[in-house]
Amino acid sequence: MANDPFEDALVYEDELPLSWEVVDALPPVQRLSTINAANEALLRAGEGLEEPLRGSEESHELAQEFQRLDAKLNLVLELLADWLSRQGDLPPALPLRFNGHGISWKSPETPPPDTTLRLTLYVCPSFPKPLVLYGRAVQQQDGGPEGVTLVRFLALSAGVVDGLERLVFRRHRREVAQLRGQLRVGVDHD
Repeated sequence: MANDPFEDALVYEDELPLSWEVVDALPPVQRLSTINAANEALLRAGEGLEEPLRGSEESHELAQEFQRLDAKLNLVLELLADWLSRQGDLPPALPLRFNGHGISWKSPETPPPDTTLRLTLYVCPSFPKPLVLYGRAVQQQDGGPEGVTLVRFLALSAGVVDGLERLVFRRHRREVAQLRGQLRVGVDHD
């Protein structure tokens, strides 16, 4: 299908908080630029939170101190994220798939076909701030009690597309490493 953003591409698949609303048109170029810059910053911040602390050539004692500080900072961030998620009204987590070109989700409510949507997607559980994305609903399918909506993104900057693709790749890499670890454990127990 020509509108399928997932054809021959890696996708991020999970249940994440997502909300959408139909809009008449995309925001003005200046506003889109601001939204894209905020999305890029959020994706970079999320990437920084996900990356493990790398060892340095510093002294062993200094490396241990950095690890202690990193652990403390991670704990503070987790507590803050938990508090913020209880304070705010996060949308419900929906089964979804996305990459740098589009998103699909299952929900009892689906937008009308061929409409422009404003999406808020929470991709980083330890940092409950959403990406704000715009797209066009290109397909709806009846999935029983839940419909499936497919949206192709509109007006994303190259930095946002790249950030989303890196997020998808990091997720895929973790899943492959986890699968390899499970296979190794299975082989060791045989």
